[in-house]
Amino acid sequence: MSAPQRDLLGRLGAAVAATFLLAPIGGALLPTVPFHRVMTRVFLGAFVIAVVVRRGHPRTWPDRLRAVGVKGPERARRFSTGVIVSILLTVALLAVSWGLGGRTGAVGELPPLGLHVLKAALAALVVSFLEEILCRGYLLDVIGGVPSALIYAAVHYVRPLHGSAPADGFDPLLGFKRLPELLASFDDSRNVLLGISSLFVFGLALNRLRQRTGTLYLGIGLHAGLVFALAFYPRFLTSRAGAESPWIHGGGRLHDGLFGALMLGLLLLAAHRLPLPGFCTRRNT
Repeated sequence: MSAPQRDLLGRLGAAVAATFLLAPIGGALLPTVPFHRVMTRVFLGAFVIAVVVRRGHPRTWPDRLRAVGVKGPERARRFSTGVIVSILLTVALLAVSWGLGGRTGAVGELPPLGLHVLKAALAALVVSFLEEILCRGYLLDVIGGVPSALIYAAVHYVRPLHGSAPADGFDPLLGFKRLPELLASFDDSRNVLLGISSLFVFGLALNRLRQRTGTLYLGIGLHAGLVFALAFYPRFLTSRAGAESPWIHGGGRLHDGLFGALMLGLLLLAAHRLPLPGFCTRRNT
């Protein structure tokens, strides 16, 4: 095991320990939030801090940021391009699913449009930046493309199959008690065969864009656009239960279906083969 890999295990262990310590406190402070969301968000934040916080003189910080892809040229242009491409692909996928009967118009009371957009955009920005720094800025260089993409896919299914209840007061052992609940998704064949494999392909595409452009921002844009679209589209469309196989159209998560896997497969092909004029570093062109 190399020194960087040993360093990774140490930082990962610190993040896991912090999660089991802090998540019960977060659950008690957020009594209406499902506990699995509290625990996964605490872990993500703890792991980012464990990765980013390193010893060194402040003068070395720009070089460290550049090394993980946070600094670099054309950041706004790359980010906005990624967002647009990702949203257009998701809209096309939703149109196919709706046209073939996999989805129908949403019913029920809708949240205010402005608040919904704000929440979806905030979630997209926070999740995409943190996950890209971890997976493409750090894990990709330490453990390689395939393992980092597999970890990226698998951690998205550390959640209950049908949601989880909020924490009922403070219990310092709540994280350990709820852990089997958080791992229940791995017993569902669709999650394992289509959901995880689809996000694995998406992770490979993001890895390739990081390598070709030298920065994270095209991938962050794609990631943010996908998160935004998946958080926003249920305002207008919902799965049509029993009408078609969710293996084809996807369930609550659009990429759990075959059409989602095909879309992300095309994105992987484009990330490898499509010319990226003005987006690649000199080293990669």
